[in-house]
Amino acid sequence: MIFEIENYVTLKSAVKEFCDVFNQKNIPSERIFDSKLVVYELLGNVLKHSGGSAKLAVELLQEYIELKIMAERVFCPPQKGKCAEVFSEHGRGLFLVDSVCTERTFTEDGGILVRIKIK
Repeated sequence: MIFEIENYVTLKSAVKEFCDVFNQKNIPSERIFDSKLVVYELLGNVLKHSGGSAKLAVELLQEYIELKIMAERVFCPPQKGKCAEVFSEHGRGLFLVDSVCTERTFTEDGGILVRIKIK
């Protein structure tokens, strides 16, 4: 599945669509939640910081959910997320993404690739 993400409305619509497909394919609800968290965090960062649109590719590959984000204007998040200070209002997103993913990489073509183990 490939989605064009131009704003938060199209982001929300894409998440609903792939979650509906995951539910039909009996993907565990915990992994669906993890996928939503990852997509909202990473695409939210792209929309906020890169100033452009993005494409989201979602695939089910045997034992993984694979999510790839290609921003119109390349956005490279830090290589490793770290937890923010206790009273900080921001800065936990990548830490949470990394905690639910098996892998998060920045690809040679400027994309963000994430794999989440299904079981």
